[in-house]
Amino acid sequence: MKLLLVDDDALVLESLEILLSEDPSLHVAGKALHGAEALSFLQHHPVDMVLMDIQMPVMDGIEAAQRIRAEFPHIKILMLTTFADYRTLHRCLESGASGFLLKSDSTEKQILTIKAVHQGLPVISEQALKSFSEDQVFSDLTQREQEVLMQLAQGLSNKEIAIRLCMSEGTVRNMISVMLDKLDLRDRTQLAIAYWQRKSRGR
Repeated sequence: MKLLLVDDDALVLESLEILLSEDPSLHVAGKALHGAEALSFLQHHPVDMVLMDIQMPVMDGIEAAQRIRAEFPHIKILMLTTFADYRTLHRCLESGASGFLLKSDSTEKQILTIKAVHQGLPVISEQALKSFSEDQVFSDLTQREQEVLMQLAQGLSNKEIAIRLCMSEGTVRNMISVMLDKLDLRDRTQLAIAYWQRKSRGR
């Protein structure tokens, strides 16, 4: 299996190459310091998988993953990062990544994950998955925001929510905007869906 390693830290790249070489089925075909360099490499060298950091200069891992997915749909993308928060995980998956590993995961786990992703299985680090739990995500909302969310999920308009909760319509609108940002959702419909999905699980 041919791998491209992408990280803005040259020492990390060297360490990864050494550690992954423990498995004879893995071959590091190349290394890149940012997303743009990775795309340039892929134009001329065939690889099976890209193992890529998220925060990098020039072009970060999220943008790079989106472009790799568009230009080289056959290549699997595995994000390797130190960040385990909900938003980062969500953005990685939306960008087209097939897996998400933390740099703190053991080499054995990293190798097993690489092989699983190569076989077409989406894999997320257990520690990262915990941060993706809905309980943690919704716990970021204040009590007042959760009250607004409950009314929104019932189909009430901003004006109706404002009247029921004794708030100004502008405050309701601002709180919905804050909730969308916290939960990394696009609109009030997705907010309502997220609420009822959580409710259906008894949470």
